[in-house]
Amino acid sequence: MQIAISNLEPLKAQFEAQFKEVREKQDLDLIKRDWLSKDGIVRQLFGQLRDVSAEDKPRVAHELNQLKSLVEDSVARREQQFVDAERSSKLDREFVDCSLPGQTPGFGALHPITRVERRISEILRPFGFTSVLGPELETEYFCFDSLNIPVHHPARDMQDTFYAETGHVLRTHTTSVQARTLKKGGLPIKIASFGRVYRNETEDASHQAMFHQFELVWLEEGLTVSHLTGLITHILKSLYGKKRRVRFVPKYYPYTEPSLGAQIDCTLCRGEGCSSCGGAGWVTIAGSGMIHRKVLQEFGYDPAKVSGIAFGLGSSRLVGQFFQMPTLKMMYDNDLRVLKDLA
Repeated sequence: MQIAISNLEPLKAQFEAQFKEVREKQDLDLIKRDWLSKDGIVRQLFGQLRDVSAEDKPRVAHELNQLKSLVEDSVARREQQFVDAERSSKLDREFVDCSLPGQTPGFGALHPITRVERRISEILRPFGFTSVLGPELETEYFCFDSLNIPVHHPARDMQDTFYAETGHVLRTHTTSVQARTLKKGGLPIKIASFGRVYRNETEDASHQAMFHQFELVWLEEGLTVSHLTGLITHILKSLYGKKRRVRFVPKYYPYTEPSLGAQIDCTLCRGEGCSSCGGAGWVTIAGSGMIHRKVLQEFGYDPAKVSGIAFGLGSSRLVGQFFQMPTLKMMYDNDLRVLKDLA
């Protein structure tokens, strides 16, 4: 390409016409390749300066620098326009109007069972009870043998209890925690234990294969049935209100003697009878009694000197009555429509 003053103006016009056709970044890359690369037009023109006469070289070099500046400035300006446009588009896509209400799933809340268990713990705190935990996969000794439940007892049948291949069982009651606590020894013993229990039975409005239970054990000298009924009545009336009716009916449990069942009038039907209470108007929510002398002897206590009270409250039934749930299954379905109403 022969350099002459007449050649520069057409080159400027050629560049400006080509530059006007730039619509995308790829078009701009082609211009940079054609004009600014090491084999581009600008580099070739500067290479021809050595053939220009000495008197014309300053003027020609000046004009070439003007052309180079025109190309570089135009390319840089359009590159910045592409960057700004991309940033603006990204901001539009990701824009969040902070003045609008937040779109969040909301805050979590305690499960109804947890709420009732914590309330019971608060009721028991002035009496000096401490909370303990026990394993859900239990040995037959702590779940049955130590609690005066012999091998032939129906509770140990596979139709009533879940057995593991190791010979362990899923605990059928939190009374197993009582056995573990009594084995440690010492007086007085005042413990409460909340947890899940498992029974191999058909589920209905008032029964589940997995449910929650609450065990309380109090062992020292001088305890009587009056302490048992008085404490249970205090817990239930503190939980449901002083006007709630409580009664005790005879029961049989291998690990207590005498044994009592604690009942409350059904909150759903007000004692008239419904599916939740089996038509009786009363709901049994606790098995209780004086700790059996054989259980005390099993762990080295003298029944002539020491007595104890124990009861297992059905936490699930307490919750069902507290929140007026017609079936126990409702509290385990984790249906947010139900749980949000109770939060």
